[in-house]
Amino acid sequence: NSEDLEKECTAYEQMIDSVGGIELFLAGIGPDGHIAFNEPGSSLSSRTRIKTLAYSTIIANARFFEDDISKVPKLCLTVGVGTVMDAREIVVIVTGAHKAAALQRCIEEGVNHMYTASTIQLHRRSCIVCDEDATLDLKVR
Repeated sequence: NSEDLEKECTAYEQMIDSVGGIELFLAGIGPDGHIAFNEPGSSLSSRTRIKTLAYSTIIANARFFEDDISKVPKLCLTVGVGTVMDAREIVVIVTGAHKAAALQRCIEEGVNHMYTASTIQLHRRSCIVCDEDATLDLKVR
């Protein structure tokens, strides 16, 4: 509950730098292909910052707030796509048929700011772990 969220974002990036960077970034993706809270349309070079959550993300996170979307924050602090990409290794876990289309777009189509998780295609040490349901839309299996 900081009074200066921009300052917190800057301090977080500085803390990452001060410890030599992120060794392993472990993430999931949203059904729309976002990674962390980098919603579709986010800059692929973004750093830790304040973001407005997409309505679909608010709905998806209501389960953490007694299934009451009015209790879900509309803003968040998130590491940026650039911050994620600076990690030495990235592991992304994808489960469920509801994420199959996002997984397909993120790994079988080109890198696209509308599917921010697609940037892991560019990372030299990344791994995607998924269940069978998440692979349902893959063209190459």
